[in-house]
Amino acid sequence: MPLSEIILVVMGLLTVSIVAAAICSYVPIPYTVFLVILGIFFGSLARQNPELNFLLDFQLSPDLVLFLFLPILVFESAINLDARSLMKDIIPILILAIPALLISTAIVGLGLWFIQDFNIIYALIFGALISATDPVAVISLFKELGAPHRLTILVEGESLLNDATAIVLFNILLGISIWEQFGVFDFYIAVAEFFKVFFGGLFVGIAVGIIVCELLRLVRANISAYLIMSIVLAYSSFAICEHIMHVSGVMAVVSSAITLGLLGVSRIPKREKETVDETWDVLALVCNSLLFLLVGLSVDVSLLFSHAETIFLAIILVLIARAVGVYGLVPATVKVFDLPKVSANERHIMWWGALKGGLAIAIVLSIPFDMPGRETLIYVTLGVVLFSLLINASTIRPLMHKLGFNKFTEEEEIELQHGLKQSRLHAEDVLETFKKASIIPRSTTKLIQKKTKKIFKSKDIDSDDHINTRYVKVTALRMEMRELKYLHDIGFLQYYTYMNMKILLQRDRDVIALKPRDKKNTRTKQNPFIKFENEVIKQLRELDFASSILSRYQYIRFSQSLQRNIAGLLICKKVIHKVNGIDGIDGKAKKIVVEQYQQRLDRRKARVEDIVENFPEFYSRFEARLFEKVSLFAADSFIKEAHSNHEVGSKVFTNIKERIADAIDGIPQITEAIPQLKPRDILAMVPLLEALSSEILDQLSSHAMPLTFLEGDQIIGQDEKGDSLYIITHGRVKIYKTGYEHEPVAELSSGDFFGEMALLGEQIRTANAKADRPSSLLRLNRKDVLLMAEKEPELKERLEKAAEGRSSI
Repeated sequence: MPLSEIILVVMGLLTVSIVAAAICSYVPIPYTVFLVILGIFFGSLARQNPELNFLLDFQLSPDLVLFLFLPILVFESAINLDARSLMKDIIPILILAIPALLISTAIVGLGLWFIQDFNIIYALIFGALISATDPVAVISLFKELGAPHRLTILVEGESLLNDATAIVLFNILLGISIWEQFGVFDFYIAVAEFFKVFFGGLFVGIAVGIIVCELLRLVRANISAYLIMSIVLAYSSFAICEHIMHVSGVMAVVSSAITLGLLGVSRIPKREKETVDETWDVLALVCNSLLFLLVGLSVDVSLLFSHAETIFLAIILVLIARAVGVYGLVPATVKVFDLPKVSANERHIMWWGALKGGLAIAIVLSIPFDMPGRETLIYVTLGVVLFSLLINASTIRPLMHKLGFNKFTEEEEIELQHGLKQSRLHAEDVLETFKKASIIPRSTTKLIQKKTKKIFKSKDIDSDDHINTRYVKVTALRMEMRELKYLHDIGFLQYYTYMNMKILLQRDRDVIALKPRDKKNTRTKQNPFIKFENEVIKQLRELDFASSILSRYQYIRFSQSLQRNIAGLLICKKVIHKVNGIDGIDGKAKKIVVEQYQQRLDRRKARVEDIVENFPEFYSRFEARLFEKVSLFAADSFIKEAHSNHEVGSKVFTNIKERIADAIDGIPQITEAIPQLKPRDILAMVPLLEALSSEILDQLSSHAMPLTFLEGDQIIGQDEKGDSLYIITHGRVKIYKTGYEHEPVAELSSGDFFGEMALLGEQIRTANAKADRPSSLLRLNRKDVLLMAEKEPELKERLEKAAEGRSSI
């Protein structure tokens, strides 16, 4: 068929899909299901009318699904997935994606072998390909009905990962069918191959995603570059893994999309992020529309009836296998790993909503033509896919209604009434504006107001204090999230500072959302950013070659900490103001939340004032550079908006844009070192070293390593090896034994020192030292100090006496 005719037919199919979407808005049939029905209808017409035979050329093929549709569909789902929620439930998702799929493969395969006398390997091949889920219709319904966020994550996360599992397992079983022999040793090889392909794709995708993100950052990519490179990433990661690395392309697409979402797309402003999301929604819509129409066109209903008995048996086995995973493995996983409970109703939806789609058809069509039973497997697969799309997908909505997923919770009811009141007030404000301008008469205004009150009729909800307080807390957290995103968009917060604060807010939101019975099972987990920072400090703090790296890293942390505190102060003020303005909520609930935010504000304010007092020069420079950067970002945002609205011409826009870019480049790094005295002057102030000769002080100062620690940083750890003396030049350090942090044995400040026992041969630290406030220190290692002590007996004597005096610490 000529290319022009192919393009014409494809455009016709897309037109049909858009008409179908319009019809589905009036009838209770999922969009994808209606497309399959239309595809079957057009396919039947084409088989009966020779002039429509060209439609039969447009049927699914393995390459079409795997290399054209699948990367787009998987990437779109993954880039919009909440990565943090995915990781929080990664254990049950992995259980469903790997062990549950393996069990499903065994149940379906062995059932067909035992009942229908299938070849055992061919039956297992069918079990593998049919166990993958494709919940496109279900996810769209979840969004429409407001299904629990966790249920959406479980269903969509499982679908993304078990697609990869199914493809890997299918290829292994297909290889076994070709070898025609399989021993114990081959089993171990197959298991190793499975993990290599599955996790190999995961790591390759992450690596490719990081490379693309860094490339976009270095070239200061605009929205067009992000969109183009996201499409490049989707297809290239899949092709690289499938054709070059021979690992899972699906896993590569999933991991690369999540990486881009975390490191790339999150850096762009909210408005441009929405453009990225909308573009990928359109790409996914195009692919899904064509995919499900082609599924219908590929089905010959007459041949399906000839395999009706096997299809019916396969459907029963698939439902049983799915039930084993959902009702058996999920509760067991939740119990073993002490996770929040997955309710019975949620498990019902996970079981019935495990739809089969284009991936299963693509996999079965890739079976070699000379394999016995290929046609039977194809039509049994088509039959099961059709059942899941026509029966499961069509009945999932009434099932969700029956299980109460469409009902409002008490908090949602409060939110609804508040939203109705606010909507009515906004509508009346607009009418009042027109009335004052004498645009509409008073009688018309009253008529519209009467209708508006009816549309937005609300009622007072008599809720207890706990529900009201919880609602206000959730509302306040949403306000915080919006303000946090705004501060990031205007350049006030660096990306990793923003992500750190966002994780804390999401954790607070999750804790509020938990039911009381689940809260007791939650453990306070350390922020992953803080955990990473502490591990970096621990590894670098006593290594001489890493001192400059650690110093620079600590300066970065210091400035980010300052950013967090200033941002927190601004956010708390804004939230307090907005919470006090919430209408229709009991004043007691608002007072409780306002008091909590006031306490946070006071803590943030105290921290900022402490830094201003102790590091005035650094704060002054930090403040000037930060707000200069913010002002330039605001100017950049304004000129972009003006250009997009055609308020300024391209030449003017380019000139101003270049000026702003040059100015931003000229701003020195905010994370410049905290100003300090020269090491020699500091050493001369330390009682341990005072009155030493200038020559010795100069030699010691040349070896002294300046370090900075933030409040809460551990400087040395008990039972760790160490060979360095630390001198406090600014700040306060707490010395304590492990398990007795609240009972310090000493509190040291400027001019004090610790760690001297390590200089005299005691390699194991006998206590912990932690910064009690932002502190600057100098570090001298054993080799340098003892070398000086050999030349200066007085220094050696002082060290020995100091060690004797503190041997009890």
